[in-house]
Amino acid sequence: MKKPLVIAQLLFLAVFLACAGYLAKYFYDSHTAQEDIEELQQEVNEASDETPPESVGSEPTAARAENGMLQKYYRLYKQNEDFIGWVTIADTPIDYPVMCRQDDNEYYLHRNFEKEYQYSGLPFLDNQCDAFKPSANLIIYAHNMKDGTMFAPLTKYEDKSYYSAHNIIKFDTAYEEGIYEIIGVFSTTIGSANEFEYHKFINADSPDEFYGYVNKVKELSYYDTGISAIFGDQLLTLSTCSYGTSNERFVIVTKRKTE
Repeated sequence: MKKPLVIAQLLFLAVFLACAGYLAKYFYDSHTAQEDIEELQQEVNEASDETPPESVGSEPTAARAENGMLQKYYRLYKQNEDFIGWVTIADTPIDYPVMCRQDDNEYYLHRNFEKEYQYSGLPFLDNQCDAFKPSANLIIYAHNMKDGTMFAPLTKYEDKSYYSAHNIIKFDTAYEEGIYEIIGVFSTTIGSANEFEYHKFINADSPDEFYGYVNKVKELSYYDTGISAIFGDQLLTLSTCSYGTSNERFVIVTKRKTE
């Protein structure tokens, strides 16, 4: 009678130790990833401090490098030419470089800025999009990390009160600063019968195509933000896993704010 009990206890212990080891490695890797991000943030801040805004007439304008890029991002671009911009949501952990690899759309799914393996990866622009032309819709993907990093905070936007407190998203390309307002917040399940294929909308060939997409976003949205878009507006989409069901995606669609 004792032998089966001992075997069961040993199996339980083995499973417990394996799970504990996995969790320890997960959070250690997350901590290391965050340290790497903080170093990049510091580089951007230092570059901003070193190059105060220039003036054009009476209006200050961001300082630029010799190739026309914003000076504060030029140092990062020289380190890694896959760097295309920076996404920030104030008072949240979202404050990250955005990458794009033309020959491999998911290259940064599990890689850091140094192109080394890192489970959390980095936010990356869909390589069908053009950040600099730009295409009508820029789609940025990132993991929903259990420690609350990467795009995990996006799922909090299901609550309208969270939206009200964080209704502005800042996305700078390497060349232009940008402020975006939220049009809609929704979830969709990849491969389901009623899937909304938001990831396929890159360019709008006609007003009908553009308004069809925007209207669908607003129809699916958890709430009305009071913000819409007109044909010709620049859209920005942020996407992450939802964990509600298998293959569910949590999506926020925004438009660039104009003066």
